[in-house]
Amino acid sequence: MINSDILQRLTQEISGRLNAAGQTTPGSTALKSLVQEAVSKLDLVTREDYERLLQIHQRTRQRVDELAKRVEELENKAASDKN
Repeated sequence: MINSDILQRLTQEISGRLNAAGQTTPGSTALKSLVQEAVSKLDLVTREDYERLLQIHQRTRQRVDELAKRVEELENKAASDKN
């Protein structure tokens, strides 16, 4: 789930923007609950999970590129063997 520091910053940011726009803001606890509820409905991943998945993707992409190069070399070899 989202950590409390981020939740607090979001709550403060929303309060600040609402106040700047001349809107009244609900109490801090009520706003924090609204933000928590909204965030919980989002399909979020942690930074650590994102970084781990990015590394997996990069390794997979590298492997696919290596295999594509190998296939191309084999196709070129097969074509030259036919001639």
